[in-house]
Amino acid sequence: MSICLSELLQTGFIAVYFHRMNHLINQLSRTFTVRLVLNILLWVVLCCMIYTMNVPDHHVREILFYKAISLVSLLLFSYTNNLFLIPHFLAKGRTFLYLLLAFLLMTAYAFLYSIFIQAVVHKTPEIKLYEIVLFTISGKAEWSSDAIAETTLGYAFVYSLWLFVMTMAWYMHDHARQRRVMLLAQQKQTEAELSFLKAQIHPHFLFNTLNNLYALALRKSEKSPDVILKLSSILRYLLYDSNTPTVSFEKEKEIMQAYIDIELLRLDNVRQFKFSISADEPRPIPPLLWLPVLENVFKHGTRTVADDNYVEFNFRIQRNVLTIYSKNKEKMLVKVNAEQGGIGLKNLEKRLEILYPGKHHISTVQESSYYISQVQIELPS
Repeated sequence: MSICLSELLQTGFIAVYFHRMNHLINQLSRTFTVRLVLNILLWVVLCCMIYTMNVPDHHVREILFYKAISLVSLLLFSYTNNLFLIPHFLAKGRTFLYLLLAFLLMTAYAFLYSIFIQAVVHKTPEIKLYEIVLFTISGKAEWSSDAIAETTLGYAFVYSLWLFVMTMAWYMHDHARQRRVMLLAQQKQTEAELSFLKAQIHPHFLFNTLNNLYALALRKSEKSPDVILKLSSILRYLLYDSNTPTVSFEKEKEIMQAYIDIELLRLDNVRQFKFSISADEPRPIPPLLWLPVLENVFKHGTRTVADDNYVEFNFRIQRNVLTIYSKNKEKMLVKVNAEQGGIGLKNLEKRLEILYPGKHHISTVQESSYYISQVQIELPS
């Protein structure tokens, strides 16, 4: 028993270890992959340029070695700035301290590099200055304090320009990173808002439909089983299919028709009720955009149906424009104040502001005894 328990514990620890390692590797790969590739590419290009330029026939091995030292020193200089000075000082607003440390780093690097190249040229006179340096500057190829000072000054200027370029590259990368983080946060916020708004739709729709079903049950109507069957199909759609950003037009049409059928089951006179659902080409659309408009048509006002009642509802996609149109007798519209409800239309407006900012329009007008509402959305082509 103890052996089995120890084996289980050991297996569990191994599983946890590998899980954490896998999580760490995935996190590192997401964070550093693009940045690492760009940095490697930069230094590969520099390496190729350095090793293919100014390669004489003499002292080839020594010259290549000196160039390697120059390249490595430039690499250390660059990443001391980008991985230490900028994140710890400049990025935290300590600009003066950063400038001071960057100046000291640049001066020290220029001075040490000047001593290095003067020592090489002094030791091996056959090697010219331009054959071993990364950046050629004017200076005396001799071992003296004046020559070192002149060379130091020249390299200080050159590497100040290099420092500026590397700092700008860091800021560009950091800006891109912050923008990705901001866009990801906005995307998550949008998804959360849409989920919240869709969650508001479901209870609102269920409340109305159950009221209808309750009215049919009180009348012991034979239509009740049909309502329950259609309601179950709609609930299945709400629970499983509508949780995606878009759904097919055919599925939306099917659920829309089921909703209309549920509402019509409780009515006796629907001769002047007209419904049209069409699209010039089947395409994916956000789910349930039609529900608040269609609910508004049927809401409460159809309890009393007379011959002059008129309802028209159109859901049409044509030339990348989605139009949701409704028209009904004004007396059929029940005005719901903010304390009593009105969730549906406010919900639709908020959803469209998130999904199609600047590419939608909602209008409601009263003409004679009719109430007309229209929603137009420019769909992406």
